Amino acid sequence: MRKSTLLLAIISLLSIPLVIIGQSNSNFTIQGKIDTVPNAEYRIIYKNNEKVIHDSLQLSADRTFTFSGNIGEPTRINFIIDNDFNPRLVKDQIVYSFWVSPGDRLDFHGLTGWLSGPRENLNIDKNKYKLNGSALDKSAIAYNENRRAVYLANKDQKNTTELGDSILSKFIQSNPNNFYSLDLLNRSFPSLKGQPALVNTLYNALSNELKNSYTGKLLNKKIMAHPHLIIGKDLPTFELSNAEGDLVNLEDFRGKYVLVDFWASWCGPCREEFPYLRSLYNEYKSKKFEILAVSIDESRADWLSAIDNDKLSWTNVLDTGGFSGELYQVFGLKGVPDNFLLDKEGKIVARNLRGSQLKTVLDKLILQNK
Repeated sequence: MRKSTLLLAIISLLSIPLVIIGQSNSNFTIQGKIDTVPNAEYRIIYKNNEKVIHDSLQLSADRTFTFSGNIGEPTRINFIIDNDFNPRLVKDQIVYSFWVSPGDRLDFHGLTGWLSGPRENLNIDKNKYKLNGSALDKSAIAYNENRRAVYLANKDQKNTTELGDSILSKFIQSNPNNFYSLDLLNRSFPSLKGQPALVNTLYNALSNELKNSYTGKLLNKKIMAHPHLIIGKDLPTFELSNAEGDLVNLEDFRGKYVLVDFWASWCGPCREEFPYLRSLYNEYKSKKFEILAVSIDESRADWLSAIDNDKLSWTNVLDTGGFSGELYQVFGLKGVPDNFLLDKEGKIVARNLRGSQLKTVLDKLILQNK
Protein backbone atom coordinates (compact mmCIF):
# COMPACT_ATOMS: atom_id res chain seq x y z
CA MET A 1 0.00 0.00 0.00
CA ARG A 2 2.85 2.35 0.85
CA LYS A 3 4.51 1.80 -2.54
CA SER A 4 1.28 2.59 -4.33
CA THR A 5 0.91 5.84 -2.40
CA LEU A 6 4.48 6.80 -3.21
CA LEU A 7 4.02 6.01 -6.90
CA LEU A 8 0.81 8.04 -7.15
CA ALA A 9 2.45 11.02 -5.46
CA ILE A 10 5.44 10.88 -7.80
CA ILE A 11 3.15 10.64 -10.82
CA SER A 12 1.43 13.83 -9.64
CA LEU A 13 4.85 15.45 -9.46
CA LEU A 14 5.40 14.71 -13.12
CA SER A 15 2.34 16.71 -14.11
CA ILE A 16 3.96 19.99 -13.05
CA PRO A 17 3.86 22.64 -15.80
CA LEU A 18 6.81 22.82 -18.21
CA VAL A 19 9.22 25.69 -17.56
CA ILE A 20 12.12 26.42 -19.88
CA ILE A 21 14.70 29.19 -20.06
CA GLY A 22 16.13 31.11 -22.95
CA GLN A 23 13.60 33.94 -23.14
CA SER A 24 15.00 36.67 -25.40
CA ASN A 25 13.60 39.40 -23.13
CA SER A 26 15.63 39.60 -19.91
CA ASN A 27 13.38 42.24 -18.32
CA PHE A 28 10.72 41.34 -15.77
CA THR A 29 8.00 43.46 -14.18
CA ILE A 30 5.98 42.89 -11.02
CA GLN A 31 2.82 44.87 -10.35
CA GLY A 32 1.09 44.32 -7.08
CA LYS A 33 -0.38 45.21 -3.76
CA ILE A 34 0.61 44.29 -0.21
CA ASP A 35 -1.80 44.15 2.70
CA THR A 36 0.16 46.34 5.08
CA VAL A 37 0.44 50.01 6.04
CA PRO A 38 0.50 52.62 3.23
CA ASN A 39 3.91 53.75 1.99
CA ALA A 40 5.68 50.77 3.55
CA GLU A 41 9.23 50.11 2.33
CA TYR A 42 10.83 46.82 1.36
CA ARG A 43 14.38 45.91 0.45
CA ILE A 44 14.58 43.67 -2.61
CA ILE A 45 17.30 41.09 -3.18
CA TYR A 46 17.66 38.77 -6.17
CA LYS A 47 20.42 37.38 -8.37
CA ASN A 48 21.26 38.20 -11.96
CA ASN A 49 23.47 35.23 -12.76
CA GLU A 50 26.54 35.66 -10.51
CA LYS A 51 25.60 39.16 -9.29
CA VAL A 52 23.53 39.76 -6.17
CA ILE A 53 21.21 42.70 -6.82
CA HIS A 54 20.19 44.94 -3.91
CA ASP A 55 17.25 47.25 -4.57
CA SER A 56 14.20 48.65 -2.81
CA LEU A 57 10.60 49.67 -3.32
CA GLN A 58 8.06 51.81 -1.52
CA LEU A 59 4.36 51.20 -1.62
CA SER A 60 2.04 54.01 -2.65
CA ALA A 61 -0.69 55.40 -0.43
CA ASP A 62 -3.04 52.69 -1.69
CA ARG A 63 -0.33 50.06 -0.95
CA THR A 64 0.40 49.22 -4.61
CA PHE A 65 3.75 49.08 -6.39
CA THR A 66 5.49 48.36 -9.68
CA PHE A 67 8.98 46.84 -9.70
CA SER A 68 11.18 45.95 -12.69
CA GLY A 69 14.58 44.36 -13.16
CA ASN A 70 16.78 42.48 -15.60
CA ILE A 71 17.88 38.87 -15.25
CA GLY A 72 19.67 36.37 -17.45
CA GLU A 73 17.89 33.31 -16.04
CA PRO A 74 15.12 32.52 -13.53
CA THR A 75 15.78 33.54 -9.94
CA ARG A 76 14.06 33.92 -6.59
CA ILE A 77 13.17 37.47 -5.58
CA ASN A 78 13.00 38.31 -1.89
CA PHE A 79 11.02 41.07 -0.14
CA ILE A 80 12.80 41.99 3.11
CA ILE A 81 11.94 44.16 6.12
CA ASP A 82 13.88 45.20 9.22
CA ASN A 83 13.78 42.54 11.91
CA ASP A 84 12.68 44.16 15.16
CA PHE A 85 10.29 41.39 16.16
CA ASN A 86 12.08 38.03 15.94
CA PRO A 87 14.74 37.55 18.66
CA ARG A 88 15.80 34.20 17.17
CA LEU A 89 16.90 35.83 13.90
CA VAL A 90 20.06 37.94 13.74
CA LYS A 91 19.58 39.18 10.19
CA ASP A 92 16.61 40.97 8.66
CA GLN A 93 13.43 39.11 7.73
CA ILE A 94 12.42 37.78 4.32
CA VAL A 95 8.66 38.29 4.18
CA TYR A 96 7.87 37.08 0.64
CA SER A 97 10.01 34.95 -1.67
CA PHE A 98 9.00 33.69 -5.11
CA TRP A 99 10.31 32.80 -8.56
CA VAL A 100 10.57 35.21 -11.47
CA SER A 101 11.80 34.42 -15.00
CA PRO A 102 13.12 36.59 -17.84
CA GLY A 103 10.19 38.17 -19.64
CA ASP A 104 7.70 37.63 -16.80
CA ARG A 105 4.89 40.11 -16.22
CA LEU A 106 3.63 39.23 -12.76
CA ASP A 107 0.60 40.20 -10.72
CA PHE A 108 1.45 39.92 -7.02
CA HIS A 109 -0.69 40.21 -3.89
CA GLY A 110 1.14 40.05 -0.56
CA LEU A 111 -1.14 38.77 2.19
CA THR A 112 -1.12 39.21 5.94
CA GLY A 113 -0.63 36.28 8.27
CA TRP A 114 3.01 35.52 7.37
CA LEU A 115 3.98 35.95 11.03
CA SER A 116 2.34 33.81 13.70
CA GLY A 117 2.98 32.33 17.11
CA PRO A 118 4.33 33.74 20.39
CA ARG A 119 7.42 35.99 20.33
CA GLU A 120 9.64 33.26 21.74
CA ASN A 121 8.56 30.79 19.04
CA LEU A 122 7.58 32.79 15.95
CA ASN A 123 6.67 31.05 12.71
CA ILE A 124 7.43 32.74 9.39
CA ASP A 125 5.50 31.70 6.28
CA LYS A 126 7.10 33.20 3.14
CA ASN A 127 4.33 31.79 0.95
CA LYS A 128 1.56 34.11 2.13
CA TYR A 129 0.94 35.61 -1.29
CA LYS A 130 -1.02 35.19 -4.49
CA LEU A 131 0.92 35.32 -7.75
CA ASN A 132 -0.21 35.20 -11.36
CA GLY A 133 2.14 34.84 -14.32
CA SER A 134 4.99 32.73 -12.93
CA ALA A 135 4.90 29.17 -14.23
CA LEU A 136 8.15 28.44 -12.41
CA ASP A 137 6.74 29.50 -9.04
CA LYS A 138 3.82 27.12 -9.63
CA SER A 139 6.37 24.37 -10.33
CA ALA A 140 8.20 25.03 -7.07
CA ILE A 141 5.00 25.12 -4.99
CA ALA A 142 3.61 21.97 -6.61
CA TYR A 143 6.86 20.06 -6.16
CA ASN A 144 7.17 20.94 -2.47
CA GLU A 145 3.51 20.22 -1.73
CA ASN A 146 3.75 16.82 -3.39
CA ARG A 147 7.04 16.09 -1.69
CA ARG A 148 5.47 16.78 1.71
CA ALA A 149 2.55 14.52 0.77
CA VAL A 150 4.93 11.69 -0.12
CA TYR A 151 6.76 12.02 3.20
CA LEU A 152 3.50 12.05 5.16
CA ALA A 153 2.23 8.99 3.31
CA ASN A 154 5.50 7.19 4.05
CA LYS A 155 6.29 8.59 7.49
CA ASP A 156 7.02 5.10 8.85
CA GLN A 157 9.78 4.51 6.30
CA LYS A 158 13.15 4.48 8.04
CA ASN A 159 15.33 5.58 5.13
CA THR A 160 13.96 9.05 4.44
CA THR A 161 17.17 10.03 2.61
CA GLU A 162 16.55 7.32 0.02
CA LEU A 163 12.93 8.46 -0.27
CA GLY A 164 14.00 12.06 -0.85
CA ASP A 165 16.56 11.04 -3.47
CA SER A 166 13.90 9.02 -5.28
CA ILE A 167 11.49 11.96 -5.43
CA LEU A 168 14.25 14.27 -6.62
CA SER A 169 15.47 11.84 -9.27
CA LYS A 170 12.00 11.14 -10.67
CA PHE A 171 11.24 14.83 -10.98
CA ILE A 172 14.53 15.81 -12.65
CA GLN A 173 14.52 12.92 -15.12
CA SER A 174 10.90 13.59 -16.07
CA ASN A 175 11.34 17.38 -16.34
CA PRO A 176 14.64 17.92 -18.19
CA ASN A 177 13.62 21.35 -19.54
CA ASN A 178 12.31 22.75 -16.27
CA PHE A 179 14.66 25.24 -14.59
CA TYR A 180 13.41 24.03 -11.23
CA SER A 181 15.03 20.66 -11.99
CA LEU A 182 18.39 22.40 -12.35
CA ASP A 183 17.80 24.45 -9.22
CA LEU A 184 16.92 21.33 -7.20
CA LEU A 185 20.05 19.51 -8.32
CA ASN A 186 22.25 22.54 -7.69
CA ARG A 187 20.87 23.07 -4.17
CA SER A 188 20.97 19.34 -3.39
CA PHE A 189 24.57 18.88 -4.55
CA PRO A 190 26.13 19.25 -1.07
CA SER A 191 24.09 16.28 0.17
CA LEU A 192 24.45 14.27 -3.05
CA LYS A 193 28.16 14.78 -3.77
CA GLY A 194 28.92 11.48 -2.02
CA GLN A 195 26.91 9.80 -4.81
CA PRO A 196 28.82 10.90 -7.94
CA ALA A 197 27.11 8.35 -10.20
CA LEU A 198 23.67 9.66 -9.26
CA VAL A 199 24.76 13.30 -9.66
CA ASN A 200 26.19 12.61 -13.11
CA THR A 201 23.07 10.73 -14.17
CA LEU A 202 20.80 13.57 -13.10
CA TYR A 203 23.02 16.29 -14.57
CA ASN A 204 23.20 14.46 -17.89
CA ALA A 205 19.41 14.15 -17.90
CA LEU A 206 19.07 17.93 -18.08
CA SER A 207 18.54 19.62 -21.43
CA ASN A 208 21.50 21.28 -23.15
CA GLU A 209 19.74 24.60 -22.69
CA LEU A 210 19.78 24.18 -18.91
CA LYS A 211 23.37 22.94 -18.89
CA ASN A 212 24.45 26.02 -20.84
CA SER A 213 22.76 28.44 -18.44
CA TYR A 214 24.82 30.24 -15.80
CA THR A 215 23.61 27.89 -13.05
CA GLY A 216 24.11 24.85 -15.28
CA LYS A 217 27.73 25.79 -15.94
CA LEU A 218 28.28 26.59 -12.26
CA LEU A 219 26.92 23.18 -11.23
CA ASN A 220 29.19 21.47 -13.75
CA LYS A 221 32.19 23.27 -12.22
CA LYS A 222 31.14 22.04 -8.77
CA ILE A 223 30.83 18.47 -10.04
CA MET A 224 34.23 18.62 -11.75
CA ALA A 225 35.99 20.27 -8.78
CA HIS A 226 34.62 18.13 -5.95
CA PRO A 227 36.92 15.07 -6.37
CA HIS A 228 39.96 17.39 -6.27
CA LEU A 229 39.21 19.17 -3.00
CA ILE A 230 40.81 16.58 -0.74
CA ILE A 231 44.29 16.10 0.69
CA GLY A 232 46.75 14.84 -1.94
CA LYS A 233 44.85 16.21 -4.96
CA ASP A 234 45.74 19.25 -7.06
CA LEU A 235 43.60 22.20 -6.02
CA PRO A 236 41.59 23.22 -9.11
CA THR A 237 43.13 26.29 -10.68
CA PHE A 238 41.29 29.61 -10.74
CA GLU A 239 41.81 33.17 -11.91
CA LEU A 240 40.65 36.34 -10.15
CA SER A 241 41.46 40.05 -10.24
CA ASN A 242 43.79 41.76 -7.77
CA ALA A 243 43.47 45.29 -6.38
CA GLU A 244 44.99 46.77 -9.54
CA GLY A 245 42.53 44.92 -11.76
CA ASP A 246 45.11 42.47 -13.10
CA LEU A 247 44.20 38.79 -13.36
CA VAL A 248 46.03 36.44 -11.01
CA ASN A 249 46.07 32.70 -11.75
CA LEU A 250 46.82 30.00 -9.20
CA GLU A 251 49.20 28.48 -11.76
CA ASP A 252 51.42 31.56 -11.31
CA PHE A 253 52.45 30.19 -7.91
CA ARG A 254 53.74 26.79 -9.04
CA GLY A 255 57.13 26.04 -7.49
CA LYS A 256 56.12 27.73 -4.22
CA TYR A 257 54.34 26.70 -1.03
CA VAL A 258 51.01 28.50 -1.14
CA LEU A 259 48.38 29.23 1.47
CA VAL A 260 45.09 29.92 -0.36
CA ASP A 261 43.25 31.84 2.33
CA PHE A 262 39.53 32.67 2.08
CA TRP A 263 38.36 35.65 4.16
CA ALA A 264 36.16 38.77 4.21
CA SER A 265 36.49 42.25 5.67
CA TRP A 266 33.44 41.65 7.91
CA CYS A 267 34.86 38.37 9.28
CA GLY A 268 36.31 38.99 12.74
CA PRO A 269 38.11 35.63 13.11
CA CYS A 270 39.67 36.10 9.65
CA ARG A 271 41.19 39.43 10.53
CA GLU A 272 42.27 38.30 13.99
CA GLU A 273 44.51 35.79 12.22
CA PHE A 274 46.29 38.41 10.07
CA PRO A 275 48.92 39.54 12.63
CA TYR A 276 50.10 35.94 12.94
CA LEU A 277 50.03 35.47 9.15
CA ARG A 278 52.07 38.65 8.67
CA SER A 279 54.72 37.33 11.05
CA LEU A 280 54.72 33.91 9.37
CA TYR A 281 54.88 35.44 5.89
CA ASN A 282 57.84 37.64 6.77
CA GLU A 283 59.66 34.64 8.26
CA TYR A 284 59.02 32.19 5.41
CA LYS A 285 58.70 34.20 2.19
CA SER A 286 62.44 33.76 1.58
CA LYS A 287 61.76 30.00 1.64
CA LYS A 288 59.28 30.22 -1.25
CA PHE A 289 56.18 30.59 0.89
CA GLU A 290 53.36 32.71 -0.52
CA ILE A 291 49.86 33.66 0.55
CA LEU A 292 47.08 34.03 -2.00
CA ALA A 293 44.25 35.70 -0.08
CA VAL A 294 40.80 35.36 -1.64
CA SER A 295 38.21 37.78 -0.26
CA ILE A 296 34.50 37.06 -0.71
CA ASP A 297 33.51 40.66 0.00
CA GLU A 298 30.55 42.04 -1.92
CA SER A 299 31.98 45.55 -1.51
CA ARG A 300 35.24 46.24 -3.33
CA ALA A 301 35.73 49.37 -1.23
CA ASP A 302 35.48 47.41 2.04
CA TRP A 303 37.96 44.86 0.69
CA LEU A 304 40.51 47.49 -0.31
CA SER A 305 40.11 49.30 3.00
CA ALA A 306 40.77 46.09 4.95
CA ILE A 307 43.87 45.33 2.87
CA ASP A 308 45.23 48.80 3.66
CA ASN A 309 44.26 48.85 7.34
CA ASP A 310 45.59 45.35 8.05
CA LYS A 311 48.74 45.87 5.93
CA LEU A 312 48.29 42.73 3.82
CA SER A 313 51.45 42.68 1.70
CA TRP A 314 50.83 39.34 0.03
CA THR A 315 48.74 38.73 -3.12
CA ASN A 316 45.09 39.67 -2.68
CA VAL A 317 42.25 38.81 -5.09
CA LEU A 318 38.48 39.25 -4.95
CA ASP A 319 35.78 36.61 -5.47
CA THR A 320 32.97 39.14 -5.23
CA GLY A 321 29.50 37.98 -4.25
CA GLY A 322 29.80 36.87 -0.65
CA PHE A 323 28.45 33.36 -0.11
CA SER A 324 27.14 33.48 -3.70
CA GLY A 325 30.62 34.04 -5.15
CA GLU A 326 31.48 31.57 -7.89
CA LEU A 327 34.74 30.24 -6.45
CA TYR A 328 33.19 30.03 -2.97
CA GLN A 329 30.43 27.83 -4.39
CA VAL A 330 32.68 25.74 -6.66
CA PHE A 331 34.98 24.91 -3.76
CA GLY A 332 31.99 24.02 -1.57
CA LEU A 333 33.03 26.33 1.26
CA LYS A 334 30.76 26.54 4.29
CA GLY A 335 32.04 29.81 5.68
CA VAL A 336 35.12 31.90 6.31
CA PRO A 337 37.85 31.71 7.42
CA ASP A 338 38.96 28.67 5.44
CA ASN A 339 42.20 27.81 3.67
CA PHE A 340 44.17 25.27 1.66
CA LEU A 341 47.93 24.76 2.07
CA LEU A 342 49.55 23.64 -1.19
CA ASP A 343 52.96 22.15 -1.93
CA LYS A 344 55.18 23.29 -4.80
CA GLU A 345 53.25 21.12 -7.28
CA GLY A 346 49.90 22.59 -6.26
CA LYS A 347 48.75 19.55 -4.27
CA ILE A 348 46.66 20.06 -1.14
CA VAL A 349 48.76 19.28 1.93
CA ALA A 350 46.38 20.46 4.62
CA ARG A 351 43.14 22.39 5.07
CA ASN A 352 41.83 25.02 7.45
CA LEU A 353 45.02 25.44 9.48
CA ARG A 354 45.20 28.15 12.14
CA GLY A 355 47.94 29.69 14.25
CA SER A 356 50.76 27.40 15.33
CA GLN A 357 49.22 24.49 13.39
CA LEU A 358 50.08 26.26 10.14
CA LYS A 359 53.67 26.90 11.23
CA THR A 360 54.13 23.28 12.31
CA VAL A 361 52.88 21.85 9.01
CA LEU A 362 54.82 24.42 6.98
CA ASP A 363 58.05 23.63 8.84
CA LYS A 364 57.58 19.94 8.17
CA LEU A 365 56.76 20.53 4.51
CA ILE A 366 59.85 22.67 3.92
CA LEU A 367 62.09 20.24 5.79
CA GLN A 368 60.84 17.32 3.67
CA ASN A 369 61.70 19.16 0.48
CA LYS A 370 65.23 20.30 1.35
